[in-house]
Amino acid sequence: MVSVIASGTDTVDLAACRARGIVVGNTPHCNVVTVTEHVFALYFATRRSIMLTHNLTRAGDWAAKGSQQSTMNGPDGKAPRTCRDEVLGIVGYGAIGRNIDAMAQTLGMKTLVAGRKGDAVAAEGRVPFETVIREASVLIVCLPRSSETLNLISTAEFDLMKSYSLLINVSRGGIVDECALVAALKKGKIAGAGTDVYSREPAEPGSNVLLAADTAELNLVLTPHVAWYSEETFDNYSRTCRANVAGFVTTGEPECRVC
Repeated sequence: MVSVIASGTDTVDLAACRARGIVVGNTPHCNVVTVTEHVFALYFATRRSIMLTHNLTRAGDWAAKGSQQSTMNGPDGKAPRTCRDEVLGIVGYGAIGRNIDAMAQTLGMKTLVAGRKGDAVAAEGRVPFETVIREASVLIVCLPRSSETLNLISTAEFDLMKSYSLLINVSRGGIVDECALVAALKKGKIAGAGTDVYSREPAEPGSNVLLAADTAELNLVLTPHVAWYSEETFDNYSRTCRANVAGFVTTGEPECRVC
């Protein structure tokens, strides 16, 4: 048995495991609360331009000089929106997406759940993908990486987004086209972005466009794939992993079986 201490199993060759009769278990839903909180940390940091104004303040540029307020303005020239004025679009509606939806509504946000890209008609309770891209002022990406989701958000999507919109990515690297994201920020296609994941990890300044020197003055908040990290997550991982191993040893069936 292979017991993965994570929700995603993209690091495991599932086809090879099936061919050899190797059981694979994972630990889903262990980090739902933590990732949701990280999403909103990135949201507030980008909507309020926290990193940019932090750096200006440390450099001695106080708000009375005027640059701090203009720094916080979006490409449309307007001051930041509050939660009650946001339309939050969710791309990926698993456990994390559903929890994000619930928290967003407690903050007074309107929420839209995106249907599958390319589908002319969305499933019940969902909104067509392109409609969400057009209408959302905050777009949250929280779905698994697969051949279908690579570069799911790229130039065409950024061209449709509102100039005051934000992108928050806590899914997997490669789902958002990083070059297209940087171009959209530089051109003022969107107001800001926060990401916890990268096309290649560990991400380094010399190999990742998001960390290049010319992105330092963009409203771009970067964290090193730590959205999952909390005491609660570790406790949940430990409990679920033990249950998987115990189930496999006693019955051949882990609690959370992938294949």
